[in-house]
Amino acid sequence: MFQSSEQGAQPPQVPPAQLPQPAPKPEKLRHTLYGSLKAIENTIHYLHKHGYAEPNDWSDPVPTEKPQKWMVILTKNLLIE
Repeated sequence: MFQSSEQGAQPPQVPPAQLPQPAPKPEKLRHTLYGSLKAIENTIHYLHKHGYAEPNDWSDPVPTEKPQKWMVILTKNLLIE
């Protein structure tokens, strides 16, 4: 009863939008900037202006072994699908 009379009948296909999607996985991404304090400051402001990161999200500048060169780090948590 309720069997298809057609030979080789296929089950209905589920549209891709209705398939269960895997849950996004969190992943840490680190950005490091090396350079003069002015170049680092300009880059941080550029990234902020474009909505990528808040200026306070960056570490404090750390001097490097090279004169007048500094380093800052930004760690972002991204959801990877």
